[in-house]
Amino acid sequence: MNSETDQNFPAVEGIEVTHRFIDTGDIKIHIAEAGEGEPLIMIHGWPQHWYMWKKQIPVFAKKFKVIAVDMRGFGWSDAPPKGYMKDELADDLVKLIHKLGYNNVRLLSHDWGGWVGFITAAKNPGLITQHFACNIPPIWPKLDLKLVPATIKLTYMIPIATPYFGPRIQKSGFYPHLIFKRGKTRKEGWTEEEMNVFSDRFKDISRAKAASKLYRDFLLKEYIPLGLGKYKKYHLKTPTYCLFGVKDKQVSTAFLRGYEKNADSIIVERVEDAGHFIVDEKPDMVNERAMKFFSVDN
Repeated sequence: MNSETDQNFPAVEGIEVTHRFIDTGDIKIHIAEAGEGEPLIMIHGWPQHWYMWKKQIPVFAKKFKVIAVDMRGFGWSDAPPKGYMKDELADDLVKLIHKLGYNNVRLLSHDWGGWVGFITAAKNPGLITQHFACNIPPIWPKLDLKLVPATIKLTYMIPIATPYFGPRIQKSGFYPHLIFKRGKTRKEGWTEEEMNVFSDRFKDISRAKAASKLYRDFLLKEYIPLGLGKYKKYHLKTPTYCLFGVKDKQVSTAFLRGYEKNADSIIVERVEDAGHFIVDEKPDMVNERAMKFFSVDN
C-alpha cells in the first residue's frame, strides 16, 4: 500500500495540522504535527489512530511541538505483514524520534501506545523525559491470583487475534464499534461518524491483518513471558503519570500493581466514572492533568 497517495485526513477543529511520512528504514510512519516548542509525541491504541488526539492537539500545540503518530499497521502508516511484537513497535518509536532529530521527547499515550511507551522508556533511559499514560498499566505486573480474573478480562483480544476471522470483524467495523460502546462509559455515546473515522481504516485488509497480528503475538508469544518478569531487568527512570478509568471493560486495575521496584516515579490516578476510552470520555481532564504534569520539572 502506498501511504503517501492516501491523504484524506480528518480535520482537527481550531488548528492547522500538517502531515508527513517518515521513512524509518523498513516502513513509512505517518505523523500529524502542530505547534512549536519542545516535542510532545502522542501515540494511540487499538482501534484508533492519530485522530484520537483531536481534543488534545489544539491545547498542547500552544506550548509544544505536537507530533501525533500512527503506529505501524494503523491509520496511514505502512502495514507490513510483520513487526508487531511490542519490542519491535518500541524500536519503531526510537527510530522515529531519532529520524525527527530529537534526543528526547515527552510522551502522551493511550492503550497499546502507552505499552510501547513504557517499553521504549525502560529500554532507552533519557529518551522519554516524561510519560503521561491513559488506561494502560506499567509493564511489570504482580504475579498472583488477582491476575486470573484480569486475564479472563483480556479474552476480548481473542476474536481480534484469530486468523481470518479477526481481520474480517475489524474490516466490517463490527468489533471496533462493539468495543467503543462496551460499558456505555461515554455519557454522550458514540456516533457512527465518530467510530467510522477509526474503523474505516480497517477496510484496508492489510491494516485489519496487522491489528490481528499485534494481538496474536501478544497472546501467543508475549503474555506468559510478561508474567514471568520479562522486563524486570529494566528500571524505569522516566517520571510517569497513569490516568486510569476504573470502568475499563478490557484492562483490569489488577495490572496496576507490581511496578514499584522497577520504577523511580509512577503516579497512578484512578478515575471512578471513566472507562477504557478515557481520552474520549474526559478530554478536559486528560488535558488538565497532562498539562500540569508536563509543566513540572520532574
